[in-house]
Parts: sequence; C-alpha cells; structure tokens
Amino acid sequence: MTYRFKTPLQYVALLIGLFIFAGPLFWLLSTMLKTQEQTFRYPPEFLPHPFTLSAFGRLFESMPLMGRWIGNSFAIAGSVGLGTILFSSLIAFGFARTKARSRKFLFAIVLATLMIPAQVTLIPLYLLYRNIGWYDTWLPLIVPHVLGNPYFIFLFRQFFLTIPRELDEATYVDGGGYWTIYSRVILPLSSPILVSGFIFSFVFSWTDFFSPLIFIQSEKLQTLSVGLQMIMGQTSHDFPVLAAGSFLALLPIGVIYFFAQRYFIEGVVMTGIK
Repeated sequence: MTYRFKTPLQYVALLIGLFIFAGPLFWLLSTMLKTQEQTFRYPPEFLPHPFTLSAFGRLFESMPLMGRWIGNSFAIAGSVGLGTILFSSLIAFGFARTKARSRKFLFAIVLATLMIPAQVTLIPLYLLYRNIGWYDTWLPLIVPHVLGNPYFIFLFRQFFLTIPRELDEATYVDGGGYWTIYSRVILPLSSPILVSGFIFSFVFSWTDFFSPLIFIQSEKLQTLSVGLQMIMGQTSHDFPVLAAGSFLALLPIGVIYFFAQRYFIEGVVMTGIK
C-alpha cells in the first residue's frame, strides 16, 4: 500500500477509534445538560437546546446522601492511595535492594497471590471481618489494600531494580543504611512510579463496587459507586439525573489523569523496559 493511501486510512481508523471511545462520554455530557423531556424526543438531539444544569439540583434533592457518598469515596480512595505509596514501596524496596536470602521465595509467594480470584476469598473475609468487628466500617476497604498490594509491590520492585546499585554503595560509604537508601535515594528518584501507583490505587478504590456493597450496610458509610446503583433504583426514568451522577463519579478520575498524565505514562513506560 502506497503512502498516498496509507495516511488517509490511518486518519479514518483514528476517527473511528475516537468515536468509539469519546462517543459515550459525549452522549453522557449531552444527556446531563438536557431537560427530562428532551431525552425522550425522537429523533434524538445530540446537542441540548437549551442546555440546563437542573439535573444536578434534582440529583442532590432526590439523594440527600450524595454529598456524603462523594466525601466517603474521597476519604477511602485517598487513604488507599497514600497507604499504597508508603507500605507497598517499602515492601518492594526489601525485595529489590536488600540481600535477604528468602526474598526471592517470599516474592514468589506474593506474586502467587495475584492468581487467586477475589471471589474465592470473599466468604472467609466476610466471616473474618464480622468476627473482629470490622463489618459495616471502612476498615475492610482500607487496611488490606494499604498494608501491601501484590500488584503495586511488583510494580514498584520492577522500577527500583532500574536504579543503579552504585548509589546504594555510595550511601554505605557515607554511613547510611537501608532506611537512608529508601528515604533519601530510592523515593526521590521514583516519583513517576509513585504517582502512577497513587493514580492506579485511587482509581481502583474509587470505582470499587463489590467490596463496599458486601462489607458495608449503613447507607451513610457507603461510597459513590454503590450510591449510583441506588440512584438507578430511585430515578431510573430521569436520564439527566443518572447522567449527572455518572459525571460526578467520573470527574475526579479525569481531573487526576489530566494533571498527572505525564507521570502516569513515564511510570508505565519505565516499568515496561525492565
């Protein structure tokens, strides 16, 4: 195929891909800005005329706990993100930079836990959390993820291996130990992967629907992902309200990615090189 025909075909493929990925988002924004009557018109209108923000008012009026659910999701996802950076990076440092004899065996066990489906451990975890008094609290949503996630341990370890070991030896010569290497050498050089880890863990926790549904019973303690399901049950006929709720759920993820996309791409690319 000549270059003359290859370039237009590439643009056509890109436009098709753009339509597939951006089309649902555009329709969500369009529906959010319409009145309830406009959503039932045929043929459908792609651009709302006139546009209105009344769906947000009806959303918070019909769901008084909406603000609390948003705050709960921020508190849980933020705690998980910060805890992941601290504890998973510390564990990954032990696997990547120390000389413990059992580190390879222990790291293999950590990787093996990635192969266990979450559904297998659901009932044992439910019984455990209920017996120790964690049921209907945020602790099952925060503590297990904060204390060490195998995926992020693997991600951080792979990045730490790319940092030259000569820096460790220079720190030993200056009288430093493992903690000095971790806090003064490794962490300052690992900002791309740490930011990536925060973004990934924040998004995983923010969009988690299954865990809050199983381990939390009180509506006041629920997260936005479960709250959206309640919105669908109470206002299923009001499409602008459903779109407004979905937009609020997507907004934090979009803002974080917009401001930190450089670190996100750098972290993924540099991890894939090793």
